[in-house]
Amino acid sequence: MSETVRVSLPDGSAREFPAGTTVLEVAEAIGPRLARDTVAGMVNGDLVDLRTALTADADLRIVTAKDPEAGDVIRHSAEHVLADAVKRLWPGTPIDAGRQDHSEKYQYDFRFPRAFKPEDFEKIEAEMARIITEDLEFDRQEADRAEVREVMTERGEDIKLVRLDDIPEGEVITLYSHGPFLDLCRGPHVQRTSQIGAVRLLEASGAYFRGDERNEMLQRIYGTAFASKKELNAYFARLEELKRRDPDRSHARKVRGVWLRRGHHTTDLRRRVVEEVGPLRKLPR
Repeated sequence: MSETVRVSLPDGSAREFPAGTTVLEVAEAIGPRLARDTVAGMVNGDLVDLRTALTADADLRIVTAKDPEAGDVIRHSAEHVLADAVKRLWPGTPIDAGRQDHSEKYQYDFRFPRAFKPEDFEKIEAEMARIITEDLEFDRQEADRAEVREVMTERGEDIKLVRLDDIPEGEVITLYSHGPFLDLCRGPHVQRTSQIGAVRLLEASGAYFRGDERNEMLQRIYGTAFASKKELNAYFARLEELKRRDPDRSHARKVRGVWLRRGHHTTDLRRRVVEEVGPLRKLPR
C-alpha cells in the first residue's frame, strides 16, 4: 500500500493525504464547518461511512445533511436511536435487525410481549428526542467473531448471535455504538445523534423472525427521519397530496399490523395482530 493517497475533490482540486486517512479527516482538513456538517462520503460514486479509511487514490465528495444521499444515513442512524429508545423504556428487550433499504423509512424488530400501541409511540418518540438532544457520538469498531459473541451473550442479545452466524467467514464484522447502545451493523452512520433532525414513527406490526411463520413473532416498528422538521413536514405533505390525487390507491395501501400513524395522529385501522403474542418459539440455530 502506498504511503499516501491522492484525493480528487468536486471542485477539480486534488490533495495528498497519508494512506488510511478517513473521510471525516479529509473534511476536517478542508474546514471545521464542513467537518461539523459531514454525515458520510461518496467515494468513487459509492456512499460510505465517514469513518472509512482511504487506502487508494479516490474521487471524494463530502456528504452533508443538505445532500440527497444524506437521507439514507440519517434514517439508518435514527433506526439505532429507535432501538435505543425502546431498550431504555423497556430494559432487557432483545432486538433483531433493522432495515437494509433506508431510502424512505427505517424499522426495527423487537422481542416484545405484546403489540405496540399508539400510546407506546408517544413515549418512544419522546425518548428518541431526548437521545437526539444528548448529541451522542456514533462509534465504529471492528471486532472478531468471538469478541462479538461474548459481548452479545453478556447483553442477552440471543437473536444477534443468530445474525452473527449469518456473516460469512472472512468478512469484516463491525459494531456501532452511541452512548450505552451497541449493535452489530455495517453502517454507515452519522457523526452524532444531533444530526438526526426530525423523526416520526409510522406504524407497528407483528413480523415473524426471518419472515418464516415457523419462527417466533417479533414486534416491528416503522419510522422515518429527515435532517430537519421542515423536510419531514414536506414529506408528509407530499403523501397527503398523492392521497388527494389518487384516493383509491391511498385507501388500498397495505396496513401491516395493528395500526398506522398518519401525520401527527394515530388511528385504529385494523386489528390484524392480536393484542398479546402467544408463546415464543425457539430461534433456529
